[in-house]
Formats: sequence, structure tokens, C-alpha cells
Amino acid sequence: MTQAGEAANATVHGVAVAIGGAGVLLRGRSAAGKSRLAEELAEAARRRGWFGRLVADDRVRIAAHGNRLVLSPHPAIAGRIERRGQGVFPVDHEAAVVLRLVVDLVDRAAGQPPRMPEPQEMVALIGGAPTPRLTLAIGEPGAAQAILERVEQIGA
Repeated sequence: MTQAGEAANATVHGVAVAIGGAGVLLRGRSAAGKSRLAEELAEAARRRGWFGRLVADDRVRIAAHGNRLVLSPHPAIAGRIERRGQGVFPVDHEAAVVLRLVVDLVDRAAGQPPRMPEPQEMVALIGGAPTPRLTLAIGEPGAAQAILERVEQIGA
């Protein structure tokens, strides 16, 4: 499992995107490119004929509903996205989506992501629930495609 799990019924730093019926939670340090990647991911999904739309930017609410974890935007910033160096813009967004994949954006200089991750590195604990996890280097070319392939692989 990952180093530290997020709590259910919490607000976390990250970006959430709806891809088809799958919720993807992008995590990473400030200025890691989460918002930009979210827009690229939604656009890449639409090019495949899939549904793709932002759910939340910067602050993501995670709430347990039965045996599912649901991602939604913080009401104060719902329907907005920050484009670094440009400002905050209104965007179409989904009100909520079921979490299916966690994507961690990490610094390549820190020796991450591993070339061949161990099975336990491919799972994140979110609210105590094991969730598929993908680790990508910040700014990695083809990141949106890698995420779409993982969403397709897990059957979300």
C-alpha cells in the first residue's frame, strides 16, 4: 500500500477527473501540473469517445457512500480551475464521481517512479479502502494516455 492513506469523509489537496464512470484522483506537490494534466486527461478521453470532465480542482472532497468513495468539489471552488500564470477560470464540471484510480505525480529526481513497481506500490489506501494506484513522474510525456490505459485496464 502507499505511504499514507487519505481519510474518508475528508477534503484533500488534489484534482479529480471523471473518465467515463471512473473517478481519477490526481495527487502531487504544488505546481506539479495536476490541473494541466486533468484538462489533458479529459480531452484525451473525449478524443477516444469517452466522457471526460473535471470534478474538482485543488481541493477534493472524499466521502464514503456505502462501500464506495465518492469524489466531489469543495463548494467554494466548484466549477473553477486554476491555470498557473493565467488565473482562475470557470469550467464545466461533474458534481461527483466514484473513485476508481489514484494517480501520484512524483519528482523523477527523487528516484521515482519505480521502473517496475512492486504490487503493494500499485495500491493506495483511501479511507481504508484499497484503490488502484499509478505513479507517474511530473511532466512525463504521455501521462494522460497512461492514465486512460490504466482506467481501461481496471475496467472502470
